[in-house]
Amino acid sequence: MINDKIKIAFITPLMIIGGAETYIINKCEWLINNGFDVIVISEGGENVANLPAGVDHTIVKGVSLPPTVFSRKLYQIFLKELETVLVDNKVDVIEANNSYPAVHSAAIYKNIKIPFFINILSDVTYRRNPLLKILTINIDQFGLYYILTSDMNEYIQNFINYKLHPNIIPIPVKAIPNVDNKDGKYILSVSRLSNEKDYVRHLMKDFFNLFQEDIFFCDYKLFIVGDGLLREELSLLASNLNKKANKEIIQLKGTLVGQDLLDIYKKCSVFVGMGTTLLLAASCAKPCIIAGFSPETKQFSWGFWGESELDYNIIGIGSANGRSHYSFSNSISRVLKSDIYKLNLGQVAYKMFSENYDNDSIMRQWSAAYYKVIDIYKSKGNEIEKKLKYYDLWFVLYRQVRTVVKLFKF
Repeated sequence: MINDKIKIAFITPLMIIGGAETYIINKCEWLINNGFDVIVISEGGENVANLPAGVDHTIVKGVSLPPTVFSRKLYQIFLKELETVLVDNKVDVIEANNSYPAVHSAAIYKNIKIPFFINILSDVTYRRNPLLKILTINIDQFGLYYILTSDMNEYIQNFINYKLHPNIIPIPVKAIPNVDNKDGKYILSVSRLSNEKDYVRHLMKDFFNLFQEDIFFCDYKLFIVGDGLLREELSLLASNLNKKANKEIIQLKGTLVGQDLLDIYKKCSVFVGMGTTLLLAASCAKPCIIAGFSPETKQFSWGFWGESELDYNIIGIGSANGRSHYSFSNSISRVLKSDIYKLNLGQVAYKMFSENYDNDSIMRQWSAAYYKVIDIYKSKGNEIEKKLKYYDLWFVLYRQVRTVVKLFKF
């Protein structure tokens, strides 16, 4: 089937500004340019406008939500809408990103028989989604579980206490072009402002302490790019810290796209973050401080990306794995107070990026993966359907347990 043209559906929660959404946009662009048809199904967001020409986008309300927020009747109505979109668009294979899109894709398979697989872009989703744990265990044995790094898989395995056999395909990233390495004297973080990535709060406090305690940083600022549920709370924190500093040292920039976003990467002194955003900074040869994002790690930095040969497998720290942690203020101070060290860290970050995240070579892996998934269903579709019946039983049990828990709360 490798020569047949196929249509791929990405089902993802939202298309807001963030690393996961940029990841989908980059994949869509390569797929469209290389003869695939693509549809993205989400609940919308500002990043829909950045999807490449030729990509269809359909809003299905509820795709980001857990099944338990629906009544049984409303959930069936929602699933029917999702089924109709997929069937009417003649989708050949579904890539379900992260938590609830994967759960919904499994729930409709018996009706539409469209091959699907899960591609986990955030391992912390397993903390609050027991259905995803069960689904992953059920389809892992068929080769339908994809993830970005072995560290992410190790985190998931430890969390669900089950040995998994992932297909690991790194993030494909388009490097930021025409880098001039200007230094705008600011530390940059680009992140969705959510509980999952709440390292930003600790970064803000640590930077304020640096400004207060060390005159070297009197001309530096911290720029936070992104939006999310914590925006208002973090804006209030920034306002209070700026008032104490008697100067606007922390700026929340909100959502930036296009050239504005690229320019703010190009001119930063050092980047703090994880995932795709960290890789974009590395493509500019910027020093990159790895931020933690699990409850146990989010208050710390975990070294400079590219210093260790193992770093290619670490784009976010969900568990310490024996690595040393530092305060954000310590890491920022170390890199900015030595021009030689700063230059070296930028070079090692770029080297790690160019050797491991080349867009074209990784997307060729994905091209083969989509056909592979379709072939798996051709040969093992009946076995997969039987396995998903057990998942349906878990789904019913999960709903019943949730109902009982709610009753006891009252």
